[in-house]
Amino acid sequence: MLHINKLSVPQRTKPHPYMKLVYKFLDSKDASVFSSSEGTLVQSFRSIHDLKYRTPGWIWFNVSHLKPSMAIAELVLLRKTLHPQPLSVSIAVHSIFCNADHLTVSNPIEEKVLSLDEPPPSGFDVFNVSSALVHRVDDVVGFQFRYTDESGSLVLHEALTQSLYCLNSSSQNEPLLVVYQAQLGSAQGAPWVPDRLQRQRCNAARKRQLLQLLATQTYSPQHCRLHQRYIDFHSVSLDYWILQPPGFHATFCRGICHVPTSIQHAEENTKKRYKGNETASRWVVLKPVCIPQKLSSLTVMYRNDRGDVIIKILKDMKAENCVCQTNTHY
Repeated sequence: MLHINKLSVPQRTKPHPYMKLVYKFLDSKDASVFSSSEGTLVQSFRSIHDLKYRTPGWIWFNVSHLKPSMAIAELVLLRKTLHPQPLSVSIAVHSIFCNADHLTVSNPIEEKVLSLDEPPPSGFDVFNVSSALVHRVDDVVGFQFRYTDESGSLVLHEALTQSLYCLNSSSQNEPLLVVYQAQLGSAQGAPWVPDRLQRQRCNAARKRQLLQLLATQTYSPQHCRLHQRYIDFHSVSLDYWILQPPGFHATFCRGICHVPTSIQHAEENTKKRYKGNETASRWVVLKPVCIPQKLSSLTVMYRNDRGDVIIKILKDMKAENCVCQTNTHY
C-alpha cells in the first residue's frame, strides 16, 4: 500500500523566502484592497516524503489542514541551476493522486515555456496548480513535471527536475505549495504575487492580549484623541509565532469628552424625577465617551503548530480616528 508520511515536517525557525515576498507584497497594498477579506489570506505547505515509491523528481504535499475558503494554489520551486547556453523547454505540470495502491496522474494542469539560461525574477518558478486541489481525492497531492525540448522530443523528466530545482526537504528553499483566499485571485484565477512584477490560532484571545497591552500604558488625561504605542512582539514574547511584522504601531482612543450642558441637565432631572425609586433611578443618560470612529486591520505572518507559515488579517486592530459619542442606556 502506498504510504505517505504525513508528519515528516521538520521544524523551521525561519519562514520560506517566498512567503516573505508574498507578505511584503500584500502588506504594501492599500487596506481598502482587503476590505472584503477577513481571516486567513494565505496558507503554505512544505513538501513531504513519499516513503514507498521515492520517485526522484516527484513532489508531495499534505493539505489536510487546508481551509475551505482557500481556492487558488501555486507550486513554488527555486531554480538552482542555469544552462550555459540559450535553451528553452516546454514544461507541463501533472498532479498525482493516491487511491489505495494506485497512483493517478492527471492531464497537464499548467504548461509554460522556460528559458533555462535566464533566472525567474524572484528566483522561483511559480506554477498555477489550483485545479489539483479541486480534484484531489485525498489529503495528499503530488506533482510531476514533463518536458519537451525545442525540437519536440521528450527529455528525461525526473532527472531534469532534480537538476533544475531545489528539492531538498531540509532546505529553507524546498518546494512550497502556497494557497490563497479566493478573493485574492485575479479574473484569470492567478493570485496576486510579487513574482508578477500559536501558532495556528491567531484568534480573539491573542488579539485581546495585544489590546490589553495598550490598556496598561500610562497617559496624561487630555481631550479625546488618537494615541499611538509601538508594540514589539519580541518584548512581549510573541515573536516565536508571529514572524512578520516584528511589531506594529498600535493606535487607540483615549481622553476626556466634554459633557454638554443639555446632558448634565437631563441627568439631574432624571435623578430628581425618580428619587426614591431604586429601579427607575438606574435610568441615566450616559456621558459622551471617547471611541474609535473607524478601525483598520493588521496583516500578520505566523507559524502554526505544524510549522506551516500562514498570512492572516486581524480585523479591527487599529483605530483610525476618534469621536466623542453619547448614548442612552438603562
